[in-house]
Amino acid sequence: MNSAVRRLFFFFFAITALSSCEDASEIGINLQDENQIGTDFTDTLTIKTGTVLLNDSVLSYQALPVQVGQYVDPVLGTVKATAFTGLSLGGTNVKFGDNPVADSAVLTLDYTSVYGNKSAPLTLEVHRLTEGFQEKASYFTNSTLAYAPEPLGTVTFQPRFITVSRNNKDVDSAVVARVKLDPAFASELVAQSGQSTFADQASFSNFLKGIALVPAGDAAGNVVGFNLSSASTKLTLYYTSGAEQKTKVFNVTSNQPFFTNIQADRTGTVLEGLNQKGDYIPASETGGESYIQTNTQLLTKVEIPNLQQLKAQQGDIIVNRAELIFPVKNASTDALAPPPTLVLYPTDSSNRIFKNTTGTPITVQQDVAFALNSTSYTAPLEYDAKKNTYALNVTKYVQAILLGNKENNGFLLAPAVVTASTTTQGATTVTTETSPYRAIISNTGDQQVKLLLYFSKLK
Repeated sequence: MNSAVRRLFFFFFAITALSSCEDASEIGINLQDENQIGTDFTDTLTIKTGTVLLNDSVLSYQALPVQVGQYVDPVLGTVKATAFTGLSLGGTNVKFGDNPVADSAVLTLDYTSVYGNKSAPLTLEVHRLTEGFQEKASYFTNSTLAYAPEPLGTVTFQPRFITVSRNNKDVDSAVVARVKLDPAFASELVAQSGQSTFADQASFSNFLKGIALVPAGDAAGNVVGFNLSSASTKLTLYYTSGAEQKTKVFNVTSNQPFFTNIQADRTGTVLEGLNQKGDYIPASETGGESYIQTNTQLLTKVEIPNLQQLKAQQGDIIVNRAELIFPVKNASTDALAPPPTLVLYPTDSSNRIFKNTTGTPITVQQDVAFALNSTSYTAPLEYDAKKNTYALNVTKYVQAILLGNKENNGFLLAPAVVTASTTTQGATTVTTETSPYRAIISNTGDQQVKLLLYFSKLK
């Protein structure tokens, strides 16, 4: 066997050996430098970062929780969230008995999260929609529906949670917000008893097209995530029929449409110039920082332009371990928490995310051989609060780039919810993150994005 054949044999043998390792820890993700025996190491490859406006909106239809509120991000500007929802009649030919008289109408709202200043009160207005939902329409974060200028009701409340026992476990439960609605509205509802407007859901939706939950004025404290699927979220009509006091509940969900509108005002910020789909600002123009913001499609672009130069300098190499480290700017998470989980989307040179033949966006997969070209094993980057970083093992992906099997146009770092499959071991499902997180990725000074690369040279 001549020298060239021996080198080729060793190269493919080593690749096969690496591919047989299915546990991320087995390929050395937690090993220290001194344990990488017989390898070379570099962490000085140039990593370019910047901020991309991927789209002007993201699908918001029936995404829970809906968001309501407003806060001012000192770096990214003002974010305002408004929710729109239909209501369920909950029956057909609804009647309230003989001579019903309205007492009151109250909207109660359960919630699951508070983002921003958790101690700030939220003032919320309930408005009646004057424009209905379209049956076959899709609603995005830039969608909106017209509503009456005068609110049906207003409440100022302090979001808070109390500990309750459920199924022998202590859990946090929200103290629901209660909005007392206009007495005239309650009387109008009672007046529909036995009328065609209460005959069925379609007739009811034509009469009451829905409601908008709107943060009042220039409130700038927080955004609250409301759980429309909760049994505690409902419109309750209190009325008297004869001598008996009764109630009628109009649930919010029950297959009713809903969505959240997000307005981001970046006027006066370093990202003020991001207005069109695909717009990009390099971190070199924003103080070495790049940004990620849920619901506004602000993502961080990541490029490793010198990988091929490394191959040219070192010759054919085997990647023993490659790990991307993304530092989150110090002291940037005090009130505005970063996303719990991110994913990496490979892109083309125009910052478009690659998709497979079924239209599924392609993500960087878990570092196991069978997953490299899959879309079912997305690798999550989970926020490490102690280290203030995100990290991801990209060993096989970097090797694939060096072999010419993957393009090297960079990645988009994006928030997502990654959940384990209930049917396929190791597989994951990626869904949209709806909570309004943001992160500042630092790539300057002693907080730089790095690729920790351990490799062996073929001789």
